[in-house]
Amino acid sequence: MASVTSLGLHQPTALQYAIQEQLLPENPPRSSYDWSITVDHTPGEEGEDELVVTKDAVIWSRGSVFRKCFGFKLEKEPIIQALLTYFPDSELEDDTKDDEPRRKRDRVGHDERPLSKALVVFLKTQAHVYFLDGTSHVVHMPFEVESACAAPQGVIIQRRQRTDTSLAASLRFPRVPHNSFISNLSPVSVRSSQQSTFTTETLGKPKTLPLRLNATFDNLWDTPEPKNDSQWPRLVALTDPLLELGLVVTQRDRSAKRKSSRGSEKSPSFLDRAEEIVHIEEIPHHQACKKGKGKVVLAVTVNREICMYTVWKLTYLHNGDPFINGRKATKKTDRRRSSMQPGLPSGATTPLHTTFKESFGAPLPGKRSRKSEKIEKNDKTLANLETSLGIEKESGVTRRTSRRVSSMLARADLSASQDRTAFSEQPQISNHPNARRDTSHGSHRGRVSGVSFTGVSSHGVNTRLEAPVDTLLEELRAGGDFEGFHTMGLDDHDFDGLTQEIMFTKIHSIPIENSNVRYSLSKQPARTQCKVFCLTGLESMDDDYKRQQVLVGIQDPMEKRLQLLTLYLQTDKSSTGTDRTAVTFGQLRKAQNVIDSCKIVDGEMSMILLLSQSTEGQRELSLQAPWTQLASVKLPPKLSLANSRSLDYYGSLVNRDVGIRRAVTPVIGEIAGLHHPKLRGVVDILDEDTQQHHQIRIQLQPTSPRVLKTLKALRSALPTSSGERLITNWWEIMTWLRQQDYEVIDIEWSAVVIQIFSIYLSLGVDEATFVVERTPRRRSRGFLRSSSGAQIDMSDWDAMNTYESPGSLTHPSWMENKAWQWTMEQDDSSLSMFLPSPGRDNTTFLSSHTKYALAYMSSSQGDAACGANGYLPTSSSHDYLTRTRYAQDVFLALHLLLEEQKLVITSSYASSPGSVDLRVVLLRVASWLKWHEWINSYELEMPLDWAEQQSDSTDISISLIPPEPAYWNAFEWIRTSLAHESPSAFVPPIRSAMAYSIVPRTKMFEDLFRTLSWRSRTPVDFVEAMHQSGITPVILESLPEYVLVPLQDAIAQCQPAPPSTWSKELLNLVNRSDVGSVLTRSTRLHIRSTNVLAPTHVASWDFNSLCQNITEFNDGPSDDIAESDKQAVIRAIFKEDRRLDETKAMLNTTKPRIMRLDPLPEWTEAYYLEQQKEMVTRLANNTLSIPSGRALMNYGLRFPLLTQKFHINGFVLNCTVKPNNVTVGVDKSLFTEEKIAWAFFHAGVAGGLSISRQAKGIDTSWILYNKPGNDLSNRHAGFLLALGLNGHLKGVAKWVAFKYLTPKHTMTSIGLLLGLAASYIGTMDSLITRLLSVHVTRMLPRGAAELNLSPLTQTTGIMGIGLLYCNSQHRRMSEIMMSEIEHVEVEDDEEPLRTECYRLAAGFALGFINLGKGTDLKGLHDMRITEKLLTLASATKKAEHVHILDRSTAASVVAIALIYMKSEDHIVARKIDVPDAPLQFDYIRPDILLLRTVAKHLILWSEIEPTHEWVRKNLPRRYHARLQPPLYPLDLPARGPLNSTHLPFLTILAGLCWAIALRYAGSGNLKVRELLLSYIRKYYGQCRHPNPKASFDDRTVQVTACMCLNVVALSCATVMAGTCDLEVLRFLRSLHSRNDPDTTYGSHMAIHMAMGALSLGCGTQTFNTSNLAIASLLVAFYPVFPDSVQDNKSHLQAFRHFWVLATDPRCLVTKDVATNAPVSIPVAIRLKNSTEEEGRMTPCLLPPLSDIQTVRTISPEFWNLELDFESHPEYAEAFKRSQALYVRRRPVSDSPFATTMLALGRQGGFGGLPADAASQPLEWLFDDVPSLNKLTHAERGTVLDRGVGGPDVSNSSVSAVDARLALEDIVQSGNRDDLLGLKGLFEWEEWRAGKTQEEEKEKHKEREKERGEGKEDEMTDVDNEKKEPHWSGEGWLRESIVEGLKGAVWLAGRE
Repeated sequence: MASVTSLGLHQPTALQYAIQEQLLPENPPRSSYDWSITVDHTPGEEGEDELVVTKDAVIWSRGSVFRKCFGFKLEKEPIIQALLTYFPDSELEDDTKDDEPRRKRDRVGHDERPLSKALVVFLKTQAHVYFLDGTSHVVHMPFEVESACAAPQGVIIQRRQRTDTSLAASLRFPRVPHNSFISNLSPVSVRSSQQSTFTTETLGKPKTLPLRLNATFDNLWDTPEPKNDSQWPRLVALTDPLLELGLVVTQRDRSAKRKSSRGSEKSPSFLDRAEEIVHIEEIPHHQACKKGKGKVVLAVTVNREICMYTVWKLTYLHNGDPFINGRKATKKTDRRRSSMQPGLPSGATTPLHTTFKESFGAPLPGKRSRKSEKIEKNDKTLANLETSLGIEKESGVTRRTSRRVSSMLARADLSASQDRTAFSEQPQISNHPNARRDTSHGSHRGRVSGVSFTGVSSHGVNTRLEAPVDTLLEELRAGGDFEGFHTMGLDDHDFDGLTQEIMFTKIHSIPIENSNVRYSLSKQPARTQCKVFCLTGLESMDDDYKRQQVLVGIQDPMEKRLQLLTLYLQTDKSSTGTDRTAVTFGQLRKAQNVIDSCKIVDGEMSMILLLSQSTEGQRELSLQAPWTQLASVKLPPKLSLANSRSLDYYGSLVNRDVGIRRAVTPVIGEIAGLHHPKLRGVVDILDEDTQQHHQIRIQLQPTSPRVLKTLKALRSALPTSSGERLITNWWEIMTWLRQQDYEVIDIEWSAVVIQIFSIYLSLGVDEATFVVERTPRRRSRGFLRSSSGAQIDMSDWDAMNTYESPGSLTHPSWMENKAWQWTMEQDDSSLSMFLPSPGRDNTTFLSSHTKYALAYMSSSQGDAACGANGYLPTSSSHDYLTRTRYAQDVFLALHLLLEEQKLVITSSYASSPGSVDLRVVLLRVASWLKWHEWINSYELEMPLDWAEQQSDSTDISISLIPPEPAYWNAFEWIRTSLAHESPSAFVPPIRSAMAYSIVPRTKMFEDLFRTLSWRSRTPVDFVEAMHQSGITPVILESLPEYVLVPLQDAIAQCQPAPPSTWSKELLNLVNRSDVGSVLTRSTRLHIRSTNVLAPTHVASWDFNSLCQNITEFNDGPSDDIAESDKQAVIRAIFKEDRRLDETKAMLNTTKPRIMRLDPLPEWTEAYYLEQQKEMVTRLANNTLSIPSGRALMNYGLRFPLLTQKFHINGFVLNCTVKPNNVTVGVDKSLFTEEKIAWAFFHAGVAGGLSISRQAKGIDTSWILYNKPGNDLSNRHAGFLLALGLNGHLKGVAKWVAFKYLTPKHTMTSIGLLLGLAASYIGTMDSLITRLLSVHVTRMLPRGAAELNLSPLTQTTGIMGIGLLYCNSQHRRMSEIMMSEIEHVEVEDDEEPLRTECYRLAAGFALGFINLGKGTDLKGLHDMRITEKLLTLASATKKAEHVHILDRSTAASVVAIALIYMKSEDHIVARKIDVPDAPLQFDYIRPDILLLRTVAKHLILWSEIEPTHEWVRKNLPRRYHARLQPPLYPLDLPARGPLNSTHLPFLTILAGLCWAIALRYAGSGNLKVRELLLSYIRKYYGQCRHPNPKASFDDRTVQVTACMCLNVVALSCATVMAGTCDLEVLRFLRSLHSRNDPDTTYGSHMAIHMAMGALSLGCGTQTFNTSNLAIASLLVAFYPVFPDSVQDNKSHLQAFRHFWVLATDPRCLVTKDVATNAPVSIPVAIRLKNSTEEEGRMTPCLLPPLSDIQTVRTISPEFWNLELDFESHPEYAEAFKRSQALYVRRRPVSDSPFATTMLALGRQGGFGGLPADAASQPLEWLFDDVPSLNKLTHAERGTVLDRGVGGPDVSNSSVSAVDARLALEDIVQSGNRDDLLGLKGLFEWEEWRAGKTQEEEKEKHKEREKERGEGKEDEMTDVDNEKKEPHWSGEGWLRESIVEGLKGAVWLAGRE
């Protein structure tokens, strides 16, 4: 080793903390705590974690800094063990989907999931998992833990074996419930009140209780026969804290093939139960790592019964089971940590598989049938299996759907955030005959599974009810069989209840050979009895078969024996599995009398440190490894007593006596052990007497990276045998230098120089040419010591010079800095001051080291290396060819290392030891070898003042001179390869593959030129070749400018339009990672705030705004960054005018409305006041209808703060009356909450729908937090419906539903049931089915008690079933709906249940269940649905039933419309159409005619045309004249006024308009808008001036026309949804202000809904035309609107909000990737089957995605993107998740046009940067700094604009301006290499110009050809960009700059 240093005493970092916190006593004995250090050796992630474990606390420290303490006093269980391991982190999983560069600390697990470090603390029966980034879990173990071992992912747990045979009394008998008796008939009473007692004292051997229904009373109390647990595995694995325990299995036979999937044999083969795990380690396999494959994992176990150690190969199994395969989705949407005790089940996130779907009694696919219910007493295996886990026996349902028994039984992390005792009165048990989910019941402490009883419902319906509910819902929990644990699934020989997770493959076993009998009987875990470590051989040591050597060391402290197993890793090509590494056993070596040993790791070197004892009892420390020689370790003469590595070490400078001199003299005999090996060769030696740990550092490899690289280069050039000895040779030279006491400044570099010299001097020295002088010794003076131990005189000028310019430097490195350059430019006196004083012994570095080398060679150590029998290949013991070959190889390897450093600008030119030092050494060697070409080249590269150093050059003549190889220069090679296209220029041959790791950049360029040699050298080829050769943006940044320019040229040509086939890495290389951003950015919300709003110092939530009047809350500041992002987008959409503000003002209910009432002269004041009152009351009706419209406008805009209550606005019904400006209130008695309940319901819906679908945290606890007091309110009922419509009720705990439903508050029941159905739409979830069924009388079983439920709740139930079974064609549900539509009541009740509203809901439900399936009714054909519905819809009815069946007409029409939607079935359409004979119109209600018209055209979907001709063609013939000509009003005087016979005309026309609107919903089609507006005008004229003295006939026409106006207004808004179109808005505003007595509440509601639809989501959403969307719009905009607030006769008002299911977020937002601010840029949209492109400005609504072919941006300011939806269907999916397109700002271009455009754009552009001078505070620099003065305007823009790329745009990347300034600087320096590089750059520019001319000629030919064919030659800038990249574009560096550089070089040459 190079050196041994004392670092002082070593104590646990957290010891002082533990004493202060009284976790440990003062001066604690070593036995009172357990101290372990975990070292992470992963490159780039090295670190040391320290754990101190006391009796009830674990203290974690990292890097000698205390981090956190975890206390477990409350758990009342001892800490068994604490360890650190890696687990999959579900939060990181989400991040890594978007964040490609993974965080440093994260690894990737065997299933490609990101891993995070976690601390696992094992108590007796539970494990606490703490992720170091904050998350925590508790896992309950169904057994006692004995010990555990960390694996690469997760832990392997060893359970304690049973010794106790006594039976716990509490387990033998269940406690009898109070006031009950046990009988076979009363399982429910037992189930509901059973609390099993359980104690952890008698965990030894709990027995099974055979509690089943078929167990008789006689055998119920029998003691079960004792069973042993021999079949149960002792080792289990926990690979994820959210999953169950897995099995550790092994192969039955060595020759058997490896099972890649579980269960390929009947039952798994476990390790012997006596095997105990002692060590697991991950070994990097060199061959596999190169291919990006994983590592090999080795495990060591010990069997103390048969005294054997076994080494295994550990592999993770990938499970093929469908239910387990989806494990990645274990992260639930709303998972929160629970504070509830395990005995309290909570349903929010029950650990069921996410795809698990409950349905009526249907078993899960893949299930086996139930086994016999009998207990077979001879089934020993079964009993062993269960008792060993401490759980009860169960019936044999197969276990494939379940995993860890432990947490199923007792688990602390089931989510709920309520108080622990909030719901603990009556623990419920989940009932799953087919899916195991059993929860342990009992006290908080007794968490281990005790006795548990499971009720299973007799009819086989699964349920997840987990909370006390009202007796109303008791049906849902009907009990059945009583089976105990029989559904747990552990009674099988196959053990497949638990997954096989880890496979152990045996490699080799070795005997322990114990002389000590007691060892095998020890009570301690095996891991404390022996020490295991693994050593990996270096890659250079791999043998000819590519086998990698791995050493497994097993140290037996009691036996004082070290056993070393040699294993070989080899890639097995014949293997087909994912893991192809074969591990074979090599040999076993044993070393006796080894007291202790450990692995020492220093960088890449690892060795074994041995503490051995001779027969005389002397102890010795030594270092050993198979690949190096044995080296004895000598401890430093003094061991320091101060801990120099701890933070409280003050150092030795203050008080010398306290610091260094506090030391002890070590005595080897007193060392008792080696502990805590850490990074960089640090290890503790234990003092036998004081039991103190002394920390020492054993240096194995150089600390200087340059020296390390030089050593690696030497090793790569030498043969393997010498290469292995190289590092020990370097150690020897270091030791020799210290012994000789030579004065060297950097001993590591000096040793390497001596090593290089000795290689060449051993070729043979001509003694006559060299006079051996006295070698310089250390001068004895001074205070401080140098690295070799020599002392330095602080007052000596020469000593200072020597240390300031070490090695071969001629002057200090700092003189090269800009600040000191003036000293170099002065006269020569400044340079001479660093030369040695004339009177001194002024031997230079080279001559002194030549003497050292000769002196070393004459020593005994040197003779072994270089003498007659030396191991160096240049020594005289080898033949001529070998000596000359290796002399050349070593020289070339070091030369390549020098050339490699030229390709890295970060390698400092003047640092020491640097390239100058190495070049000087090589120059000296070349002069010895008389290689004149090399001598000349090296001398040219020396510093200018180098000549003065040559004066003492002592020339040595080498007797054996190798032939001179050709000189090679990296820049010459790059120049010829780039510009001359001749890659034949050679790289010096590197014989060893190892050497490539030393010269990675040379290798990259070699690969680049090789790839380009067989390509056409277009820019695209160039960039692809760069990517293939491994060049990355980071490497580009550190290349010299003249090499960088050609590469950046190619990148600049590809940047505007990279090929669409390029991968993500290629796009990153050309800095266009924004191209795929629609996909990568979509899943995560950006949390960088936008810069749209000017920054302000006013707090957004100040004291005032928090306390102000609650009604103004809607104008409060945004709750969330995501919300302010939305607002910024909305402002950008409507930045031209105030249309949105106007709409918001009209739909506001929180401010008094303003109205005008001018008094007539004859009115008295009292009459005037009365008129005001009346008017305000009428206006209140209008105001109450506003929320239904506001819901549409504010849809999905808010992201609520989870810590604040969500405010729902009420109503301000007061009015300010002009001209007097008095506020008039309404009569409160007319507007009590009961009388306007539905208005408040709609207000609640409006509030809830403003919450975005993407909002996080909307879960059980947040909903309950927002629940109003004890009384349920109408507003909260609406709020629940809104949450359901947005899908937020899907994660809600089921007990919450019962909490809401039990009071039977009608509105709450409606809101919740409909909300749940909408959240679970189309899933057929069985629990929701039962919830809804309970609320529908028709769905209750026969003989069930009549439920006292309101008809409205039953209507909701019916509609809910329709949604839940949407698109399922469910036969049973279809039958029920059909029977409800055609039901004929026996007697006519005053308030019949089956009103028109109820039947209509049944019709809609039937339609939803069979949506669009008319042509394929499958199993419903025999029900004759179509015939029955058509009969009800259009045929005549029996006279006695007509008044009842008339209620069914509308239901049957909508059902037909939905079932046959878009089916193009002309027969059904003709039958449902309005009758041909006008006489029949008298017998059909006008609104039914409207519905039948719509139904017909929904069926004939594709025939709808938005033209007047189509409308006229589809009207009955008698009404055609009314529409001739189209622009005239309907009651044209020539045609006569309208009367009641014209009602069909009005409604059919409205129906046609509505059909057109549904066909073009959300399209924004202006042609359709104009058509509909023309009809709005006609209806509007009809309704505008009602005649107060009109006849009944006129009034009828008036009312019908108003209804039709509502429909056509809604139609117009549906087409223009989200556009806020001004033309439509003008009409709607006029209709909004109506205040006449004839306008009903429903009319106002329709107009407000139209206004809301027009501004849907404030312009961010629109409607789509899918089947579900059209159906939901039909429900929401149903033409019969309510007459008053409480009217639900024809249509339930709650259904008015179904439009949510039709919304489509299609607002394209372009955001600047740097600032995340929305920016307005033009886009071109091309529709399918269209050649034209339509231009729009973002943010904008897109047409339906299914119609779009491509969308591309066309912006001069940003890089353009193209989304091809046709060839990339995944873009459409990603776009639905997030409508943001991230664009990247272009760097400033040099063309005048682009620059001007850019400047103009920046000035006025939205979200851009202002262009005024004030915004660029650094503008003055360009005028004041001379070198920046000559920059052009565009270049200045580039410099100032570096920030616009943003944080992820590699801000540090080189810009063209940087390159220009650096190149201009090079011309001044006159360095040879730099000038060579410039020459290459000039030749590249010439080559490029030639290519450009070729391309221009080709273009010219093409144009001529096109002109000949008569095509027009039109090409825009944008089209240019779309073409293939070529060289003729503007280069990265302007041509003029290159020309300027040529001129400067020419002038410099002249001078």
